[in-house]
This record gives sequence, C-alpha cells and structure tokens, in this order.
Amino acid sequence: MNKNQNPAELDEDIYSENSISPEEIAARKEQMLAFYKEQIEFMTTQVEFEKLTAEIEEQRLRRLVAMVRQAQIQSPPEEQEDSEQPSPEKKRSLKKS
Repeated sequence: MNKNQNPAELDEDIYSENSISPEEIAARKEQMLAFYKEQIEFMTTQVEFEKLTAEIEEQRLRRLVAMVRQAQIQSPPEEQEDSEQPSPEKKRSLKKS
C-alpha cells in the first residue's frame, strides 16, 4: 500500500483483486438457491410443528378455563361483608350520666 495513493485508486486495487466474474456470481446464486430450496422443506416441517404445538397449548388453556368455571359453579357462594349491614355482635355504647 502506497501512502501517496489516493482512496479511489486504493478502492480500484481492492476491487480488481477481489473481482468476481459473472459466471462465478451465477454459480453462487445457484448454490444459494439450492441451499434455500433444501431448507424450505425443513422450515415447513418446523412451521407445522409450531402450529400444532400452539393448538395443543390453546386446547389445554380452554380445558383449564372450563375446569375453573365448573369449580366456580359448583362452589357455594362466598359470604360478602357489607359495611352497611350491622354486625351480629352487640355494639357498645357510652353510659350517659
């Protein structure tokens, strides 16, 4: 690398050393295309697996929700304390003198 060389000349040197012919580009594209086509088979299988797994989880959730609802229906109602209703205990009052 020459210190007096301008950046444009340096770029030209790099590209000329690493230049790829159109035939090599076409060959690499074919290799990439073959690779991706091969991977699609595995990826479609993975997508099918993920969809089935999601459906199974959804069904489990539905079953759990149904079980909770059934338990709520069968359980006796909870006693709610209303602040407006007097408590059964006798209230104490101050003596009047």
